Amino acid sequence: MTSLERRTIAIEKPFGRTLSGLAIPYGKWSREISEPFAPQFREKINRGAFGDLAGADIKLLFNHDVGALLARTRSGTMQLTDTTAGLRFTADIADTSIGRDVRELIARGDLSGEMSFGFYVDRDEWNPRRTERTVTAARLVELSVVVDAAYGDKTNSSLRHVSAAFTEAARLRLEIHKHRMTDHV
Repeated sequence: MTSLERRTIAIEKPFGRTLSGLAIPYGKWSREISEPFAPQFREKINRGAFGDLAGADIKLLFNHDVGALLARTRSGTMQLTDTTAGLRFTADIADTSIGRDVRELIARGDLSGEMSFGFYVDRDEWNPRRTERTVTAARLVELSVVVDAAYGDKTNSSLRHVSAAFTEAARLRLEIHKHRMTDHV
């Protein structure tokens, strides 16, 4: 049985609650990776390595923690799109304590915006010294917002809000606050 592997990438500063961007770059070398009981190596993911993800249940987590769920494809709160550059995602981050914490940590710069992905390798190719691996077939399990990334500088994504309802709710909260302030002066 193959073991779950995780790789990391970067995202940009947040604006709202929708996290989106390039989750997995295709054909780009990672930083040096250290796996238990194996020498260091770097890898790249071939386009199409994850096959057809339609109907897959991919989760967005914080630090690969299944207890820190932020979004998932099965519920429709995360969408995946395969492009020539790599696998893109858009996720509506949950308005939960962990979701608000992740958003705040990204906004403050405590989390630099790096992400990771967890997968099982079904087929790969190694160079003769086993220092470079190309993943040609794999099963994607999850994406995670993390502290350090193997593919950190190979992606670009951003956290933003796209909901008109969210904007209207914020406007109404400001109006209520303004009304309270003028009533107490």
